[in-house]
Amino acid sequence: MEKEVKKKMNKKYMFGFLALFAVALVSAGYLVNSFVITTDVMEPFDIEYAIIGNAGNWDGTTTCETYGGTWQEGASVDVGGLYAGEGRVVCVKIDNAGEGDVDYTFSGEVVGGLGNLVECQAAFGSVSVPGTALGSSITKNGAVVLVNDGAAPVDDCQVTLSLTRG
Repeated sequence: MEKEVKKKMNKKYMFGFLALFAVALVSAGYLVNSFVITTDVMEPFDIEYAIIGNAGNWDGTTTCETYGGTWQEGASVDVGGLYAGEGRVVCVKIDNAGEGDVDYTFSGEVVGGLGNLVECQAAFGSVSVPGTALGSSITKNGAVVLVNDGAAPVDDCQVTLSLTRG
């Protein structure tokens, strides 16, 4: 009698597991088709720069948005000497070819001098301007590069201006 009870219990569990397995198969779905896409990640930004006040001190009113002069691709530029208190506005024009908005940071940092890095850093400091380039549009932004009014004379300071995404 015990054997019959065990057989009935075993069949009871076996039918239960089979029912659970059948439900799992139905709920797991049936793969009809699949495919793979291949794509590249492209640079969305085309960058140009302009320096407002390149032939003299920045007028204090012209902005990167209102600037009507020539824009150029990034290249090293010697702006000549600047006096204490003088400045230039360095503008960046970002043509975002992508459809998505992309965050960026436009920054300037004193990176060198002829043995006078500390003096150059004291004269200029560093700037950082964050922003968002809207998709499929042109964004203009900039930073004032200003010689501190208490700066001591120093030769050949190098300020690197860069734009980073993200």
